[in-house]
Amino acid sequence: MLKKLKIRFVATIMIILSLVFILIIGSINYFNYQSNERQSTALLKSLVDNDGIIPQDPPVAPNAANPIPPGAYERERTFSIKLDPAQTLIAVNGSPDLSELSQEMASLMTAVLAGGKDSGSQDGYRYLVAEKPYGQILVFVDQRISNEMMDRLITTSLIIGGISMFVLFFISLFLANLMVRPVEEAFEKQKRFISDASHELKTPLSVISVNADVLEDDIGVNKYLSYIQSESTRMNGLVNNLLTLAKLDSMACKPVFSEFDLSNAVLSIALTFESTAFEENKRYQLNIESGLRFIGDIDKIKQVAAILIDNAIKHADDQGLVEVTVKKAGDKIHLEVFNSGAGIPEDQQTKIFERFYRYDESRSKETGGYGLGLAIAKSIVDEHKGKIKVKSELNQWAKFIVIL
Repeated sequence: MLKKLKIRFVATIMIILSLVFILIIGSINYFNYQSNERQSTALLKSLVDNDGIIPQDPPVAPNAANPIPPGAYERERTFSIKLDPAQTLIAVNGSPDLSELSQEMASLMTAVLAGGKDSGSQDGYRYLVAEKPYGQILVFVDQRISNEMMDRLITTSLIIGGISMFVLFFISLFLANLMVRPVEEAFEKQKRFISDASHELKTPLSVISVNADVLEDDIGVNKYLSYIQSESTRMNGLVNNLLTLAKLDSMACKPVFSEFDLSNAVLSIALTFESTAFEENKRYQLNIESGLRFIGDIDKIKQVAAILIDNAIKHADDQGLVEVTVKKAGDKIHLEVFNSGAGIPEDQQTKIFERFYRYDESRSKETGGYGLGLAIAKSIVDEHKGKIKVKSELNQWAKFIVIL
């Protein structure tokens, strides 16, 4: 439980930090991109307004929508091409000397004219096409250096963000351990109390039970004496369950893993419940595939089977069916215990594995349950790296499935 709490704490912190980093890095790169776009657009429009001639740096108006920063024309490579109505070249950079037209300029001009768009990007250049009295003017600004700088900024941001997340992961892990420590101490005290109290209760319960048996031999059958014997038996079962949970929590009873015949193990437990099912007026069926072997703690797996079968018999309706199945499913082994009856509501199916949780108090009083059996079964299954789940149809049936 504490391990899951730490994982959730660290995961929550990392998710929040990831979202913050994504927002910061995304915002920085987005505004940088928008700034470059505005500057390129302003340069292109300025070139068009100056008929393709690179102007001197104009004074920056304080309220200008897209001011051109000083020295922008020196930093960015720009050029212009003038065409007559027949799209014949008449000037380059405002000069009728066509020798300034390079192969790169000619390729860009051809590509832009073929595309038929008034603005856009072509081979790392931003361009703008405008109509003029003499025909058209094509102006270009080289964005390859700006694009490379933006790529570097993105890469640097991601690297810094990744390193920061790596460092913050260990910081959050340290904080999680620090914050969970009081809970861990309280949990340890609770486990120690349950274990100590259970041990202390066993002695008086044994004394009560023995004296009740002796008294029965002296006075014979007595209604009130039978109540004492019944409740002491139930109390003894509760104490044993509490001790089992305390041991599972503290790992005091570590599982002894070995390979064994799971089919025979479940069968040996299931057969002991035949008389109980008969006395309870329940139909009892076994469908156990033979020869299935498993590596685990045989005694604890038997305990899981016993808990589920006992639970099924108690909650099956009169003349209802209780069916125990063990089968191979791919590379897994399924232990399934089915019973007809009231079933389990969908919103209760995850809660029934919690300690002391009973979704039907009236039924639990009849069957004598304390809500610990399924919690023990789940702890054992988790210990074996397996899964336990329940399927049910309300007022029809319920089935517990252990996947090993």
